[in-house]
Amino acid sequence: MSLQTGCIDGVRDGVDENGVARLEIDRPAQMNALDGAASARLITVCHEWAARTDIRAVVISGRGGSFCAGADVAGMADDAAAGGGFDESQARGIIENGSNLIGAVRSLRVPVVAAVDGPAVGIGASLAVACDLVYATARSYFLLAFVNIGLMPDGGASALFTASLGRARANAMALLGEKLPAADAFDAGLLTAVADDEEGLSAQVDRALGRLLRASPEALKTTKSALDAHSLGGYDEAIAREIAGQTALLQSPQFQQILAGFAKH
Repeated sequence: MSLQTGCIDGVRDGVDENGVARLEIDRPAQMNALDGAASARLITVCHEWAARTDIRAVVISGRGGSFCAGADVAGMADDAAAGGGFDESQARGIIENGSNLIGAVRSLRVPVVAAVDGPAVGIGASLAVACDLVYATARSYFLLAFVNIGLMPDGGASALFTASLGRARANAMALLGEKLPAADAFDAGLLTAVADDEEGLSAQVDRALGRLLRASPEALKTTKSALDAHSLGGYDEAIAREIAGQTALLQSPQFQQILAGFAKH
Protein backbone atom coordinates (compact mmCIF):
# COMPACT_ATOMS: atom_id res chain seq x y z
CA MET A 1 0.00 0.00 0.00
CA SER A 2 2.97 2.34 0.55
CA LEU A 3 3.75 4.81 -2.19
CA GLN A 4 7.16 4.78 -3.78
CA THR A 5 7.02 8.41 -4.88
CA GLY A 6 9.23 11.06 -3.32
CA CYS A 7 8.22 12.64 -0.04
CA ILE A 8 7.36 16.35 -0.17
CA ASP A 9 6.78 18.14 3.16
CA GLY A 10 6.02 14.84 4.87
CA VAL A 11 3.50 13.64 2.29
CA ARG A 12 3.72 11.09 -0.53
CA ASP A 13 1.22 11.19 -3.37
CA GLY A 14 0.64 9.48 -6.69
CA VAL A 15 -2.02 8.44 -9.21
CA ASP A 16 -1.95 5.04 -10.92
CA GLU A 17 -3.07 4.04 -14.42
CA ASN A 18 -6.55 3.13 -13.13
CA GLY A 19 -7.19 6.58 -11.73
CA VAL A 20 -6.63 5.59 -8.09
CA ALA A 21 -4.92 8.45 -6.27
CA ARG A 22 -3.08 7.83 -3.00
CA LEU A 23 -2.00 10.21 -0.26
CA GLU A 24 0.30 8.91 2.44
CA ILE A 25 1.46 10.92 5.46
CA ASP A 26 5.14 10.13 5.93
CA ARG A 27 6.29 11.54 9.28
CA PRO A 28 6.67 8.30 11.27
CA ALA A 29 9.05 9.81 13.83
CA GLN A 30 6.19 12.14 14.82
CA MET A 31 3.54 9.38 14.51
CA ASN A 32 2.46 11.27 11.39
CA ALA A 33 1.42 14.34 13.37
CA LEU A 34 0.78 17.21 10.98
CA ASP A 35 2.80 20.40 10.97
CA GLY A 36 1.95 23.41 8.78
CA ALA A 37 3.96 22.17 5.80
CA ALA A 38 2.39 18.71 5.76
CA SER A 39 -1.11 20.12 6.10
CA ALA A 40 -0.47 22.61 3.30
CA ARG A 41 0.78 19.83 1.04
CA LEU A 42 -2.30 17.69 1.71
CA ILE A 43 -4.57 20.64 1.00
CA THR A 44 -2.77 21.52 -2.24
CA VAL A 45 -2.84 17.97 -3.59
CA CYS A 46 -6.52 17.46 -2.72
CA HIS A 47 -7.50 20.67 -4.50
CA GLU A 48 -5.42 19.70 -7.53
CA TRP A 49 -7.07 16.29 -7.67
CA ALA A 50 -10.54 17.78 -7.21
CA ALA A 51 -10.05 19.63 -10.50
CA ARG A 52 -9.00 16.51 -12.44
CA THR A 53 -11.36 14.29 -14.40
CA ASP A 54 -9.18 11.17 -14.58
CA ILE A 55 -9.21 10.36 -10.86
CA ARG A 56 -11.75 7.69 -9.87
CA ALA A 57 -11.00 7.24 -6.15
CA VAL A 58 -8.63 8.52 -3.46
CA VAL A 59 -6.95 6.55 -0.65
CA ILE A 60 -5.52 8.31 2.43
CA SER A 61 -3.12 6.47 4.75
CA GLY A 62 -0.20 6.96 7.13
CA ARG A 63 3.24 5.33 7.05
CA GLY A 64 4.96 3.46 9.85
CA GLY A 65 2.17 2.14 12.07
CA SER A 66 0.30 5.39 12.74
CA PHE A 67 -2.45 6.96 10.70
CA CYS A 68 -2.09 10.48 12.14
CA ALA A 69 -1.47 11.56 15.74
CA GLY A 70 -3.13 14.94 15.18
CA ALA A 71 -1.49 18.33 15.08
CA ASP A 72 2.24 18.59 15.81
CA VAL A 73 1.77 20.07 19.29
CA ALA A 74 5.52 20.01 20.04
CA GLY A 75 6.18 22.16 16.96
CA MET A 76 3.29 24.42 17.92
CA ALA A 77 4.74 24.79 21.41
CA ASP A 78 8.12 25.85 20.04
CA ASP A 79 6.43 28.45 17.82
CA ALA A 80 4.43 29.77 20.77
CA ALA A 81 7.51 29.93 23.00
CA ALA A 82 9.45 31.84 20.35
CA GLY A 83 6.65 34.35 19.87
CA GLY A 84 5.47 34.68 23.46
CA GLY A 85 2.20 32.86 22.82
CA PHE A 86 -0.48 33.19 20.14
CA ASP A 87 -2.41 36.32 19.31
CA GLU A 88 -5.91 36.10 17.82
CA SER A 89 -4.68 36.11 14.22
CA GLN A 90 -2.21 33.29 14.85
CA ALA A 91 -4.75 31.24 16.78
CA ARG A 92 -7.35 31.65 14.03
CA GLY A 93 -4.76 30.67 11.43
CA ILE A 94 -3.99 27.43 13.27
CA ILE A 95 -7.61 26.35 13.54
CA GLU A 96 -8.47 27.45 10.01
CA ASN A 97 -5.59 25.34 8.69
CA GLY A 98 -7.18 22.20 10.13
CA SER A 99 -10.62 23.20 8.87
CA ASN A 100 -9.20 23.83 5.41
CA LEU A 101 -7.58 20.39 5.40
CA ILE A 102 -10.84 18.60 6.07
CA GLY A 103 -12.59 20.91 3.61
CA ALA A 104 -10.06 19.96 0.94
CA VAL A 105 -10.78 16.26 1.50
CA ARG A 106 -14.51 16.93 1.30
CA SER A 107 -14.00 18.88 -1.94
CA LEU A 108 -13.12 15.60 -3.66
CA ARG A 109 -16.26 14.49 -5.50
CA VAL A 110 -14.99 10.93 -5.99
CA PRO A 111 -15.11 8.33 -3.20
CA VAL A 112 -12.36 8.78 -0.62
CA VAL A 113 -11.12 5.76 1.32
CA ALA A 114 -9.27 5.95 4.65
CA ALA A 115 -6.80 3.13 5.37
CA VAL A 116 -6.21 3.52 9.10
CA ASP A 117 -3.40 1.59 10.77
CA GLY A 118 -2.66 2.70 14.31
CA PRO A 119 -3.81 5.84 16.13
CA ALA A 120 -6.08 8.44 14.53
CA VAL A 121 -6.04 11.32 16.99
CA GLY A 122 -7.37 14.87 16.92
CA ILE A 123 -7.28 16.29 13.41
CA GLY A 124 -6.08 12.83 12.32
CA ALA A 125 -9.36 11.34 13.57
CA SER A 126 -11.29 14.00 11.65
CA LEU A 127 -9.20 13.28 8.55
CA ALA A 128 -10.14 9.59 8.69
CA VAL A 129 -13.83 10.11 9.39
CA ALA A 130 -14.12 12.78 6.69
CA CYS A 131 -13.51 9.97 4.18
CA ASP A 132 -16.43 8.08 2.67
CA LEU A 133 -15.22 4.55 3.46
CA VAL A 134 -13.08 3.95 6.56
CA TYR A 135 -11.11 0.71 6.98
CA ALA A 136 -8.84 0.07 9.96
CA THR A 137 -6.59 -2.55 11.50
CA ALA A 138 -7.52 -4.14 14.83
CA ARG A 139 -4.77 -2.21 16.62
CA SER A 140 -6.13 1.16 15.49
CA TYR A 141 -8.04 3.57 17.68
CA PHE A 142 -9.72 6.97 17.47
CA LEU A 143 -9.25 9.70 20.05
CA LEU A 144 -10.53 13.25 20.48
CA ALA A 145 -8.26 14.29 23.35
CA PHE A 146 -8.74 18.05 22.94
CA VAL A 147 -10.43 18.47 26.32
CA ASN A 148 -7.32 17.07 28.02
CA ILE A 149 -5.28 20.07 26.85
CA GLY A 150 -7.95 22.73 27.29
CA LEU A 151 -9.23 22.74 23.71
CA MET A 152 -12.34 21.61 21.79
CA PRO A 153 -12.67 19.24 18.81
CA ASP A 154 -12.00 20.86 15.46
CA GLY A 155 -11.58 19.93 11.81
CA GLY A 156 -15.32 19.33 11.61
CA ALA A 157 -15.19 16.67 14.35
CA SER A 158 -18.27 18.06 16.12
CA ALA A 159 -20.29 17.28 12.98
CA LEU A 160 -18.44 14.25 11.61
CA PHE A 161 -18.41 12.16 14.79
CA THR A 162 -21.95 13.02 15.82
CA ALA A 163 -23.19 12.04 12.34
CA SER A 164 -21.26 8.77 12.45
CA LEU A 165 -21.68 7.69 16.08
CA GLY A 166 -24.74 9.46 17.41
CA ARG A 167 -24.87 12.02 20.21
CA ALA A 168 -24.16 9.82 23.23
CA ARG A 169 -21.00 8.14 21.89
CA ALA A 170 -19.70 11.36 20.30
CA ASN A 171 -20.20 13.18 23.62
CA ALA A 172 -18.20 10.52 25.46
CA MET A 173 -15.32 10.94 23.03
CA ALA A 174 -15.38 14.74 23.04
CA LEU A 175 -16.27 15.54 26.68
CA LEU A 176 -14.47 12.67 28.42
CA GLY A 177 -11.61 12.17 25.95
CA GLU A 178 -12.47 8.47 25.69
CA LYS A 179 -10.42 6.33 23.31
CA LEU A 180 -12.48 4.34 20.81
CA PRO A 181 -10.73 1.08 19.77
CA ALA A 182 -11.27 -0.19 16.25
CA ALA A 183 -13.58 -3.05 17.25
CA ASP A 184 -15.84 -0.69 19.20
CA ALA A 185 -15.64 1.89 16.41
CA PHE A 186 -16.91 -0.73 13.96
CA ASP A 187 -19.76 -1.78 16.28
CA ALA A 188 -20.70 1.89 16.72
CA GLY A 189 -20.86 2.51 12.97
CA LEU A 190 -17.71 4.60 12.57
CA LEU A 191 -15.85 2.06 10.42
CA THR A 192 -16.66 0.22 7.23
CA ALA A 193 -14.65 -2.85 8.28
CA VAL A 194 -11.78 -3.96 10.54
CA ALA A 195 -8.82 -6.08 9.40
CA ASP A 196 -6.52 -8.17 11.58
CA ASP A 197 -3.34 -6.51 10.34
CA GLU A 198 -1.84 -4.22 7.70
CA GLU A 199 -1.88 -6.95 5.05
CA GLY A 200 -5.56 -7.55 5.66
CA LEU A 201 -6.21 -3.82 5.57
CA SER A 202 -4.53 -3.53 2.18
CA ALA A 203 -6.66 -6.41 0.86
CA GLN A 204 -9.88 -4.82 2.13
CA VAL A 205 -9.02 -1.48 0.56
CA ASP A 206 -8.10 -3.11 -2.74
CA ARG A 207 -11.40 -5.01 -2.82
CA ALA A 208 -13.32 -1.79 -2.21
CA LEU A 209 -11.37 -0.01 -4.94
CA GLY A 210 -12.13 -2.84 -7.36
CA ARG A 211 -15.85 -2.39 -6.78
CA LEU A 212 -15.62 1.39 -7.06
CA LEU A 213 -13.72 1.17 -10.34
CA ARG A 214 -16.42 -1.10 -11.80
CA ALA A 215 -19.18 1.36 -10.93
CA SER A 216 -20.38 4.39 -12.88
CA PRO A 217 -18.22 7.39 -11.91
CA GLU A 218 -21.14 9.80 -12.21
CA ALA A 219 -23.42 7.55 -10.18
CA LEU A 220 -20.82 7.41 -7.41
CA LYS A 221 -20.36 11.20 -7.38
CA THR A 222 -24.11 11.85 -7.31
CA THR A 223 -24.69 9.27 -4.59
CA LYS A 224 -21.87 10.66 -2.45
CA SER A 225 -23.27 14.18 -2.79
CA ALA A 226 -26.76 13.05 -1.77
CA LEU A 227 -25.50 11.14 1.28
CA ASP A 228 -23.38 14.07 2.45
CA ALA A 229 -26.22 16.54 2.02
CA HIS A 230 -28.34 14.50 4.43
CA SER A 231 -25.81 13.30 7.03
CA LEU A 232 -23.63 16.44 7.11
CA GLY A 233 -26.14 19.18 6.42
CA GLY A 234 -24.86 21.21 9.38
CA TYR A 235 -21.17 20.83 8.55
CA ASP A 236 -20.49 24.46 7.55
CA GLU A 237 -22.16 25.79 10.70
CA ALA A 238 -20.14 23.33 12.80
CA ILE A 239 -16.90 24.57 11.23
CA ALA A 240 -17.82 28.18 12.02
CA ARG A 241 -18.52 27.31 15.67
CA GLU A 242 -15.29 25.35 15.96
CA ILE A 243 -13.20 28.18 14.50
CA ALA A 244 -14.72 30.72 16.91
CA GLY A 245 -14.43 28.47 19.97
CA GLN A 246 -10.99 27.08 19.25
CA THR A 247 -9.56 30.52 18.40
CA ALA A 248 -10.49 31.67 21.92
CA LEU A 249 -9.27 28.48 23.60
CA LEU A 250 -5.89 28.56 21.83
CA GLN A 251 -5.26 31.93 23.50
CA SER A 252 -6.47 30.85 26.95
CA PRO A 253 -4.06 30.83 29.92
CA GLN A 254 -4.87 27.16 30.55
CA PHE A 255 -3.80 26.09 27.08
CA GLN A 256 -0.73 28.32 27.12
CA GLN A 257 0.39 26.70 30.37
CA ILE A 258 -0.12 23.20 28.94
CA LEU A 259 1.62 24.17 25.69
CA ALA A 260 4.67 25.39 27.60
CA GLY A 261 5.16 21.83 28.83
CA PHE A 262 5.56 20.61 25.27
CA ALA A 263 8.23 23.16 24.35
CA LYS A 264 11.74 21.82 23.75
CA HIS A 265 14.31 22.81 26.33
